[in-house]
Parts: sequence; structure tokens; C-alpha cells
Amino acid sequence: MLLGQSKTAALGVAAALCALAPAQQTLDLQRCLSLAKERNGTVRAAFLAAESARSRKLQSLAAFYPTVTPSYEYLSSRVDRETGPFRGLTKSDTNTSEVSARWQLLDSGERSWALSASRLNEEAQRLTALQTLRRVLFSVHQQYFDALRAHELLRVAQEQVSLAENILNQTRALVEQGESPAKDILQAEADFLNAKVQLLVAKNQVATAEASVRAAIGWPASEPLPSLAAVAEPTADAPEPLDALVRQGLDARPDLVAERLRTRADRFEVLRADQASRASWSLDANYARQFSDDVVERQSLSFVVSLPLFDGGRTREAARQARLAWQANLESLAQLERDARAEIESAFAVFLQNAERVGAARAAVEAARKNFEAAEGSRAAGASDLISTLTARVSLATAESNYVQAVYDTHIADVRLRLAVGREIPGER
Repeated sequence: MLLGQSKTAALGVAAALCALAPAQQTLDLQRCLSLAKERNGTVRAAFLAAESARSRKLQSLAAFYPTVTPSYEYLSSRVDRETGPFRGLTKSDTNTSEVSARWQLLDSGERSWALSASRLNEEAQRLTALQTLRRVLFSVHQQYFDALRAHELLRVAQEQVSLAENILNQTRALVEQGESPAKDILQAEADFLNAKVQLLVAKNQVATAEASVRAAIGWPASEPLPSLAAVAEPTADAPEPLDALVRQGLDARPDLVAERLRTRADRFEVLRADQASRASWSLDANYARQFSDDVVERQSLSFVVSLPLFDGGRTREAARQARLAWQANLESLAQLERDARAEIESAFAVFLQNAERVGAARAAVEAARKNFEAAEGSRAAGASDLISTLTARVSLATAESNYVQAVYDTHIADVRLRLAVGREIPGER
């Protein structure tokens, strides 16, 4: 676990929501992840593609088995010759039933190469589906945390509107008492209106974040989204060294492993194309038994060699194209590994940075709140000017917002690092 969970410190957003509406249904993160696995179209499509790859493997395997084909034919004919020595009407009805069997005993390697390629592609598609699932689950984590972040920022904005309104009322009282100049009312009103604008922005962010959650988990548009359950404040455990994480990611990330398997499968396609440009051969056993007025049985063993003596260079160029495609995939794989290394290094750096932000941001909130309370008390006593109080309120708002951002950025950074390294994402099972 890159990040543990504190048992005692919880963010206030979900607790406040639950206090306001204790009877409402609550939607937690685990339920969102389960819904995404059940309803997300991208996940379902990825696993259907994996099942399709399994079907192609079974199709390739079937080439090693004999084929048995029973058939039945009924033929009714009528011939009316109007002239000639055989003129007249001739009718005939025939019934023919037959069972034929064919078994390719040996070939020049095409079936084995096709089967090997399909097995590798099946495993690659399974890993691709796993990586798709993990990316979707990461997206659900991110959107869930963003929604909680938006609600918490809304709470901060509501609190700041209340504080700004108190400052405005306090300023009006001081002006009436002659202890403050009248122009301070204008400054306090401007501060109050700015706080209300920030409140509207926060409300819009909540609506946008909840819409993203709905889409990710397939929540019905006709039903209201329940309140989101709280998550604990993150606590950072010491991560593994970066070099170890990079090695693990390059070895275990499903998308990288899948691409390596596809590259190996492409190599078998090169062998098949090369063989098709040269001589190919097959040894087949055939059997047929016909049931009609007379019973006829046929058996044969055929050995066929095919040599593309001249085809305008078609098979030669097909083999060249297959080889170039394989080499291109090798180059793409090398770049994917470089990109994965950079992604792991970036996710690691962001994780460490965010883990340090939480503690610093929490301390900043405590200091900013004490500073605001002191400034507000001093202003009420007429010992300080309005600007000092407004500055203290803005500092408190900034500190609280920074703390909220740090908490949810750290949660997201934890899951992002898991995804980059190729580790199991919470909710995957």
C-alpha cells in the first residue's frame, strides 16, 4: 500500500452532508467501482474483445482436427424433348446422401504458426482488457475524489461568504459608531460580493464533477446522485525506491506485456508470409462414403506442393510488408517502454510532493484560522483596520482551499502511481 488511511482524521464534507440528510442513500467509492465494472461500456467492450481473441485461438486449433461433413441432396428433374429420336417427357428423382471426412496430417508449418500467434494474441488481449479496466477504475477514483473535492470547496466558499457578511455587518456598525471611515463599507461590500462569486463557481464545479461521476459509473439520468461517502485523510507510507518501481512497471504493466506478446505474434506472421512466398506443402487424408442406390466408398491420400513461380511479386512483397510491420512494432514497443518509464518517474515525483503537501497545508489552515480570529477580534475592538481583517479572511480561504486540494491530489496521486507501476487498483477484484 502506497498510502494508508487515517482512522481518526476525516474530511468534513461527507460528514456535513450526512448530518444534513441522514436518511438519504449514500454512495461510497467501492460501490462506484462496482458499478463501473458492471456498466461502463469501455470495460465491457474490452472483455468482449478478449473473448473474441479466445475464439480465434480455438479456430486456429481446430485446423489440427479432421473435418467430417455429412450431406444430403434430393434432385427432381423434368426434361421434355419435342423433336428428335428421343423426344418425349423424361422425369427423374434422385436422392444422394454422403459423409465426407478430411484431415490435414502435415503441412509446411502454417497451422502451427497461426496457432502460436493466436495464443499470444489471446493473452495480449486479456492483458489489454485488464489495463483498460484499471484505467477506467483510476478514472472513477479520480472523478469520485474530484466530486468530494468540489463539495468540500463549496463548503469552504459557503463559510467564506458567511465570514465576509459578518465583516460587512461589523464594518457598518463601526461606521455608525464613528470608529471607521464610511469608505470601508464599500471595501467590505466588494469583499462580500467576491465571496459570493466564488460560491457560484464552487456550485458549478459540484455540478460538473457529479456529471462526470454519473457518466463513469453509468448512473441513471432519471435518478438523483446520492451523497458521496467520506474518505479518510491520506497518510503517506514510505514508497519503494524509484528504481525498483521502474523495474516493476516495465516488467509487469499489462499494456507493455501485451505489446511484447503482440510483437512475438507478429513474428509468426512473418514466418507464414515468408513461407507463402516460397514453396508450401501439405499432406491430406480424404474419405467419403456415398449412400444412394449404390454404396460408394472413396479413400485418398494427397500430397500437394505449391510454388508461386510467378505472381508479379505479390507474395514476395506481402512477406516484406509483414517483416516491416514487425520491425515497426519493435520500434513502437521500445518507445512505449520509454514513455512508461517517464510516466512512472512523473507519478512517483507527484506522489512524494503531494504526500508532503497535506501536513504543510493542515498547519497552514490552523495558522490562518488563528490569524483571522485575532484580526477579527482586533477589528471589533477598533484596534486594527479593515484591510488587515480582509487580508486575514482571504488567507484563511486560500489555506483551506490549499488543504482540500492537497488531500484529494494525494489520493489521486496514490492511485495514479499504482496504475503507472502496474499494480492492482483498489476495486479491481
